[in-house]
Amino acid sequence: MPRYGIKCFIDPHQDCWSRFSGGSGAPGWTFEAAGLDITKFKATGAAYVHNTNQYPGDNPPMVWPTNYTKLAASTMFTLFWAGDTFAPNKFYCGESIQQFLQNKYIACYQHLAKRLSHLDAIIGYEVMNEPHPGYLGLKNLKRYDFNSNLFFGDFPSALESMALGDGMALPIEVWVKSWPYPTRKEKTRLINAHKESAWLEGECLWKQHGVWSINPRTGLPQVDRPNYFTTNPINGEKVNFTKFYLDFVNRYSVAIQKVVPSAFIFVEPVPNEAAPVWRAGDHEDNVVYAPHWYDLHSVFNKSFDGRITHDVQGLSKGKNVISATFFGIKGAKKNYRGQISNVLNLGLKNVGPKPCLIGECGIPMDINQRQAFMSGDYGYQSKFLDAVLSAMESNLLSFTLWNYNTTNDNTYGDHWNGEDFSIFSLDSPLSTQGLNSTEALVESRVPLREQAPNFARELAKRASVQHGGLDLTVMAAEDESSSSGSGNEEDMDTLPGQGRHSENSDDEDHTNLEDDDSPFDRSYFCFDHEGSIGGRDHKAHIGGRALDAVIRPYAAKVAGEPVSSEFDIDTLQFTFRFRNYVQTPVPVVHITAPEQLDQDICSTSPTISDSNASNLSGSTCVDPSVTSPSSEPATARFAEGTLDPALFGHPPEGTTLAFETEFFIPSYHYGGGMLEILVSDGDWRFVKERQTLYYRHRDMGPGAIHSVRIMPRREPTPLVVDGESVKAMEVRIPGSWDTRPYDGHQEAKRGETQRECIIM
Repeated sequence: MPRYGIKCFIDPHQDCWSRFSGGSGAPGWTFEAAGLDITKFKATGAAYVHNTNQYPGDNPPMVWPTNYTKLAASTMFTLFWAGDTFAPNKFYCGESIQQFLQNKYIACYQHLAKRLSHLDAIIGYEVMNEPHPGYLGLKNLKRYDFNSNLFFGDFPSALESMALGDGMALPIEVWVKSWPYPTRKEKTRLINAHKESAWLEGECLWKQHGVWSINPRTGLPQVDRPNYFTTNPINGEKVNFTKFYLDFVNRYSVAIQKVVPSAFIFVEPVPNEAAPVWRAGDHEDNVVYAPHWYDLHSVFNKSFDGRITHDVQGLSKGKNVISATFFGIKGAKKNYRGQISNVLNLGLKNVGPKPCLIGECGIPMDINQRQAFMSGDYGYQSKFLDAVLSAMESNLLSFTLWNYNTTNDNTYGDHWNGEDFSIFSLDSPLSTQGLNSTEALVESRVPLREQAPNFARELAKRASVQHGGLDLTVMAAEDESSSSGSGNEEDMDTLPGQGRHSENSDDEDHTNLEDDDSPFDRSYFCFDHEGSIGGRDHKAHIGGRALDAVIRPYAAKVAGEPVSSEFDIDTLQFTFRFRNYVQTPVPVVHITAPEQLDQDICSTSPTISDSNASNLSGSTCVDPSVTSPSSEPATARFAEGTLDPALFGHPPEGTTLAFETEFFIPSYHYGGGMLEILVSDGDWRFVKERQTLYYRHRDMGPGAIHSVRIMPRREPTPLVVDGESVKAMEVRIPGSWDTRPYDGHQEAKRGETQRECIIM
């Protein structure tokens, strides 16, 4: 990862507590510690697990989120966060159930952090993916709130879940999809007809603690302590999940940073709920606010046509259906922009001044009855994802995209509970651009996985395992062998799990993953490092889905404070604005040495080429070797007279301030034609091989705003500068583009014609 400049953080991922309770995460023995019998979850309705949902009458796909309100997941989360308070009689291995579960969890990830502490790519650890309060704060044990819970499939109340788990047979409501509300009650059906118990000891834990009992007259379950989960049974105080959650966040953060002091700690709230309010004394060091966001309506219905979207966030808070409905792609962007703005602003109001990262966002690729899988046209997916990412950009938010799955296919999606979010699929069609109709038809019939360089080797490995280790050899073309990764024939005979290691290797040794059967081989693809990046048909894009939206320009490093960022997927125009700091954050840390800065900014290339071009604002195309009008070092010029050292802080000795902003300009969109670059002031340099634009602003005044606009152009006018033939065209600068009047003698006055370089 460091080789490609990629950083990551570790996410202790869970959904609905565990795969044994319909999601993912904790191991099965945690249920045993709590006294639950995982073999009885299906019969008692304690959880609906994907691989057991296979009988007539079972619930449809995407029912898994409802497991949060069922007995297994709700009980485990309650015990994890607050077992000492709500189940004080429950112990395991000499510890209270809360301390046992939390201690094991923290020890697990502290051990992982210690083992991975040598990896530069890892910047931090999340506390827990999408935490859930369980029963904490539940006001009504007889009925869940329709606005804040997904009523779908079999939907028992908390009381009914407890009674079912205790061995009672009860009629339970069944909910189905509907309109205008997402679901409606269709019928009831009897669950746990054989009266099995979900508890190893036969009796419900919550029944033991007096929460409920069986009415001796009616034989039905009844609530005995209706305020049990809203009022602390020990001291009578109102239950606040935030207190229990932040107590754990503090413990976890200290444990991780004890072994990795520089680690960031990513904290997210309960999905679709307000962020926890940080208290005095709560852990602050390197904490990042990292909520998740999805268009839940489109995700739930697996549909998006760009006509109508809904503000699910607003609806959950009582917003009128009409005012929560938006029309068209512009409406979708407005809808998403507003929802994400609420997540950001209301969240930071609670957590305080902390960095914010959207820890998850994305779209289901199997929308609209999977029509794209048959046609190969992912246009709706691109529009959907572009609306989501545009909303992120308009709120100036960083984000992580869910997800990239190397085993995704059209049949099983992400191979998890019927989800299909991956931007890569083994069954995605290859581009047929440049092929005649016959070639394109033949090409489209060959599954992607069979065209992968590593496919033959993977088949050999699997066949060898299935046949008891027989030596099966697959003859592969020489070019496929050389592109498959290691180029070592010995690899062909290496079985899964039998990677070669040094004789004296130990736990601290780190082997080359390319020489072993690692998870990175499972996609069958392995690409060599290349110095040149092609356009959208480059082989690195094989298997991609909705890449028009995924691959987009952005500001990678900003020498100031971002003001706005916008990418138009239709015109490919990218516009970015930022301002100088009025007071630069202290400490200012920049690792570029002065001589390196001069080398990077002041190119010595003799001519403008496809790969390296420079320009001064307001001038015609110029030779990169004379990008800077002065022969003095760049750092000296910036320091001369125009900067107040007190304003910009005091960086560590041996470092220098950076005044260069870097943009990722993907060849996927901009590699096939001419590129127009307009800047408000200063100069720039574009390096095509790096897909990077380097921009150095000129106006150093506090609060000064700078603008960069990039877009493709098609019909350049030949221009000769200093005897060199270059491509250029005249561009009239509209008044709305200027952020301030031009006053330099080389800069175009408002309304005048300005010539800018056009890069081929």
